[in-house]
Amino acid sequence: MNNVTGQEPNPGRLAHLPMAVAAMLFSLALVDPAGAQSFTPIECPGYLESESLGMNDFGTIVGTCSNDLYETSSGYVRKGGVFTILDAPGSAYTEPWDVNNLGAVVGDYIGEDGNFHGFLYRGGRFTTIDFPGASQSSVQGIDDLGRMVGIFLDEDGVFEAFLYAGGRFEVIRYPEADEASAEGINVLKQIVGTWDADGASHGFLLKNGRFTSIVYPGAAHTTANKINLFGQIVGTWSESDTSFFRGYVLTRSGFENIDYPGAIVTTSHDINNLGQIVGIFKDEAGVKHGYLRIPAERHVGHLEAEADNESDDD
Repeated sequence: MNNVTGQEPNPGRLAHLPMAVAAMLFSLALVDPAGAQSFTPIECPGYLESESLGMNDFGTIVGTCSNDLYETSSGYVRKGGVFTILDAPGSAYTEPWDVNNLGAVVGDYIGEDGNFHGFLYRGGRFTTIDFPGASQSSVQGIDDLGRMVGIFLDEDGVFEAFLYAGGRFEVIRYPEADEASAEGINVLKQIVGTWDADGASHGFLLKNGRFTSIVYPGAAHTTANKINLFGQIVGTWSESDTSFFRGYVLTRSGFENIDYPGAIVTTSHDINNLGQIVGIFKDEAGVKHGYLRIPAERHVGHLEAEADNESDDD
């Protein structure tokens, strides 16, 4: 396993992606994920519980599976309906959080030191991605240009958000936040995540250098987990510290709840550029399952977004 604490992994095919990204911007129809939909459970064969955490435009899904109530965890990659177990070398706990359209997977694992470390899995190889000097790190999202976002524990024991791009780490600090995490990034360099203050959680969008807070109406806690090319955001919300979490998708039309039929808990973790959503639901017995939600295909307009005009080597 390679290690990265400030050096960009060999980009390989990522270096040739910008033209492909430009073509995708013009070819994708904008799909409204609201309205009619269908749910499909995602169950990792041979395991009691599963989670679906990330998905790309080709239908590849990544997540976790466990047989011991997540005392230990294996990652998986589901491609073409076939599951492949993904375990970081020497680790009994691996969590893939996202997969981009080139098949690069990011997440975290527990190392021999008992701490969480971020990882990039590409071309059959794991590379550790740790924020320099941090005791714990996790990579939560990756875009098609190889830029990554995540969370790390600083020397004061505070969780902070980061962006890793062009071989450089950058701390993302939401104003007024006690702690923060960055969880999703799209190719327009729009970043979503969660910030905490005074015991309450709120989502955020970072676009063109400006923060916007995301709060589900009436919620005590809101997270923002991923964002697609069209600015559609998925996350979770709850009414209080003791109430169950529910998923949501935020579009131009506003918030819409994502509730798996018959589930006591539903969380939404990723949305691809086709409006397809993956997440987790708990059944009445409290068992976790992954799910895929496919929306009705309704063209609602054109892509109206601009990339962050910051000039760098990202």
